[in-house]
Amino acid sequence: MPKRVKILAKLWLIYFVGSIGFIGIFFSGLFYFPVSIAARLFPRLEPMRERVLKRGVLFLMWAQPWYNASVNIDVPHEEGGVLLVSNHRSHLDVFVLLSRVAGLRILAKSALFRIPFLSIYMRTSQQIKVERNDLRDWVKAMDEVGRRLRLGERVHVFPELTRCEPGYEGVKAFAAAPFQAAIKQGAVIVPVVFKNTDGVWPKGDPGINFRAPVAVRSLAPIRAAEYSNAFQLRDEVTKRIQQGLQV
Repeated sequence: MPKRVKILAKLWLIYFVGSIGFIGIFFSGLFYFPVSIAARLFPRLEPMRERVLKRGVLFLMWAQPWYNASVNIDVPHEEGGVLLVSNHRSHLDVFVLLSRVAGLRILAKSALFRIPFLSIYMRTSQQIKVERNDLRDWVKAMDEVGRRLRLGERVHVFPELTRCEPGYEGVKAFAAAPFQAAIKQGAVIVPVVFKNTDGVWPKGDPGINFRAPVAVRSLAPIRAAEYSNAFQLRDEVTKRIQQGLQV
């Protein structure tokens, strides 16, 4: 990559982080915090708080000149919990999810809880934190995923557990634990396919590539109760996402 392009990519990342802070200050003060306080006093307002957060992140992404994405995520309205699972290509994936699915609880690495202003939303919106390379914390996080599904929430997990290397084709091995939680709670699973977010914000690269095209879409829902074990369910979801990447 030419030196000039690398410099511009770093500047776009600085712009993104700065806009998170700038938009976060005004959005939080005018909308999110007042609605969050009201939701604590009147729990029936919780869906409003979730919609406000979604629209705030959506506005953040709209304000990014470098962002060029086609996103179609359809989550069914179920009485029970819904587990979204996807391949993981970039930190950008989390922002796309939060901007499109209201009330989503994402199992996310603790690093995202340390990004200025984003950390506030991650904590107040009850996202699920997990420490990297900590087996005990992973088990605890899976218990929390199961609890949230039992409560009827929308939960998202990246079963690959880490972002792929830039340009990696296909998906890496999926962990079976999230699928076991889905079977136990009788959840509906929605596979989500991310394409080329690593071409925008690659792993290990402190920069954002301008207008690199991104495509994100959900696939047909799967009822976890129709599968006899987590490994069978994991393999079916993996196959569907692999096929989705080839379309």
